This record gives sequence, C-alpha cells and structure tokens, in this order.
Amino acid sequence: MKEVRESYFEAKHDTSIDAIMVDWLTNVTSEEYKTGMYHIVNLLKANPTGTLLVNTVNLGVVSNEDHLWSQTEWLQQVLAAGLKTTVMITSSDILAQMALDDVVEGVKSASNNRVEVHYFDNKVDARSWLIKRAESVSSS
Repeated sequence: MKEVRESYFEAKHDTSIDAIMVDWLTNVTSEEYKTGMYHIVNLLKANPTGTLLVNTVNLGVVSNEDHLWSQTEWLQQVLAAGLKTTVMITSSDILAQMALDDVVEGVKSASNNRVEVHYFDNKVDARSWLIKRAESVSSS
C-alpha cells in the first residue's frame, strides 16, 4: 500500500522524506476520522518509516469520543506498526489546536512518551525539519 485517497483524506509514503504524509482535507465525521486513522496504521505497516507528517489544518475539532478512541484502540495499533515520530502541521484555529493538543498529549501519555511530536504551522518548514533530521542521522 503506497497511497490512499478519500474525499476527506489523502495519505502516502513520501520517499523523499521517508515518512507517511497525511493530509486531512476537511472536517470529518467520526467514521471518516477512524477510517483515516486506520489507513495510517496500514500505511505504516506497509512502509515502516516510523514517521508521520500530518497536516491537520483542515481537520477541525476532534470529538471527545474520537480522542478517547485514538488513545486506546488506535494507539496500540500504530505503536505496533512502528510509530516513533509525528510531525504535525496545525491550524491557526485555537479550538482546533486545543482539541488536537489534547489528542496528542493523550497519545504521548498513553504511550509513555515513546512518540516524539513536533509542531509546525506550514508544510515547507515541517518537510525541511524532516530532511535535516534525515541528513543528521545519515552523517552520524
């Protein structure tokens, strides 16, 4: 599995940064959210990079129920698939940021801080950070 496209979600293995690149394209229903999150797990299993680049600018607010689901059911699956680093591109909408922060902090806590998380406000800076990280790892 190299790429997934839905009306609300796109994800693919980006070999140039060795990460699963995820774009949430619009506000989603609970079912769409969970389907997208399962796509992430499957892409990580098929392309074990350990890294996600997730654009949440258009995602909107994640419900409390989906927040809890992310910390319980989804988290164990994505950790088993090898997730180590998540790079987030966040919305300027304060409510969406607060909801996303709650989800991410819950995931970090539930995983005993095994997931490294970095925040950016645009895709260019996020990709640049991943490229620099890859260069520093390869030169070590």
